[in-house]
Amino acid sequence: MKKKRYKLYLVMSLLVAFGGLAAVLATGTAPRLGLDLEGGLSVILTAEGEQVDPQVLEKTVEIIRQRIDALGVAEPEVSVAGEENILIQLPGVENDKEALELIGTTAQLTFRQVIEQVPATPPPSGKKKNAPEPPEITEEVGSEVNFKEVVYPDAENPEILYRLEPAVLTGEIVERAEAVTDPQSGAWSVSIDMSDEGAEKWAKFTDKLACLRDQGEQVKSQVAIVLDGVVESAAGMQDPNTSAGGGVECGVGITGGDTQIDAGNQAEARELALVLETGALPITLVQSEVQKISPTLGRDSLTAGITAGLLGLGLVMIYVLLYYRALGLVVWAGLSVFTAILYTVMSLLGAGAGLSLSLAGIAGIIVSVGITADSYIVAFERLKDEIRTGKSMRAAIDRGMSRAFNTILVADFVSGSAAVILFFLAVGPVRGFALTLGIATLIDVLIAYFFTRSAVNLLGQTKLMSSGRFLGMKRALGVES
Repeated sequence: MKKKRYKLYLVMSLLVAFGGLAAVLATGTAPRLGLDLEGGLSVILTAEGEQVDPQVLEKTVEIIRQRIDALGVAEPEVSVAGEENILIQLPGVENDKEALELIGTTAQLTFRQVIEQVPATPPPSGKKKNAPEPPEITEEVGSEVNFKEVVYPDAENPEILYRLEPAVLTGEIVERAEAVTDPQSGAWSVSIDMSDEGAEKWAKFTDKLACLRDQGEQVKSQVAIVLDGVVESAAGMQDPNTSAGGGVECGVGITGGDTQIDAGNQAEARELALVLETGALPITLVQSEVQKISPTLGRDSLTAGITAGLLGLGLVMIYVLLYYRALGLVVWAGLSVFTAILYTVMSLLGAGAGLSLSLAGIAGIIVSVGITADSYIVAFERLKDEIRTGKSMRAAIDRGMSRAFNTILVADFVSGSAAVILFFLAVGPVRGFALTLGIATLIDVLIAYFFTRSAVNLLGQTKLMSSGRFLGMKRALGVES
């Protein structure tokens, strides 16, 4: 009965290990490399002003992460660093300028009424006498100008300037924004859902603009959506008498907080939806440090580490084969199973959860390989102790492997507990070390239970492996023939 169970465990272990490895290799899935191995950008943003509320800083981190993810600029690692800093790491980013511009978009999103639209440059000499000079563009772009009249350029055409009223609404009122298309006309627009407070203010604001439209004020009836000192959109109120969609009535406005803003095409609609949904930051940030990291040093260190590790592992493999005979083959196979499972897990976590493997994480893996090798030594030396008490080899294997697993479980529990404590209390690279160490320790427990016990018990029942001249387990364990 036990023999059948051990065969089942052994086959199951091999299928999980090498089946999973084959699956990730076939799909091209591989572990994601961290900033020190892949290279990329490291940026530190610092909050301006007085001491920042930790909750506000966490909210800002969420918005920045959404903003970078939505544009597909590589999966970022965004975290709070200290009391007023945000650390952003972008492994493998190709377009540095685009990423920096994206990260630098830190001003609040605002909705303003357009006062006038003017060219950014004066007319050529002689064309118009006494033509007024274009207004000076407002330099401030943060929350400090929310209550002031400003002049900002158009996002698509910088030659067009907008003079704008103080902000009526800010981006906090937007709960959802999505680019949608009309199935009949194919026209693109942005659908917006607002909070209850924002819906009430929006209704009053659009009511005012609709009435200005009816008075012939086509420019002043426009609502400007401003982000970081740039007018992303300046849409007017549709006339209910000419619009197929109903339009906006004077005296009513847009009620309920659900509204749509027309966009030129799909790309413009999606960009505007992204601005509306993730454009507002609760605080103003400045880039206090920008660092372009080359992967050369990390790759060189990794190559040197792997070379040294493989050399050391090769010597250990030769030693265990000479010292433990057939049991040495169990170590070989067990470490292969361990490597296959760990590679599969790290690949899946990289693809599914965005986990990046750094040098510190690789250090955790190297430590875990040593722990796994120690598990075999503990098991085999336990078998020797059982043999010395006078038991037969089969009885020694049956009892010794059971007791050895209990010892391995306790040792791995200590290592796993240390990894958990490090992960929750430490920051930066130490967390990567702790995570890989914890994952590898859990894998070691599973391999010890399902693979190692089964392999040793089945080999003990094989004549060649138990009594053979060169590979015999009896010689390795000191059993008298």
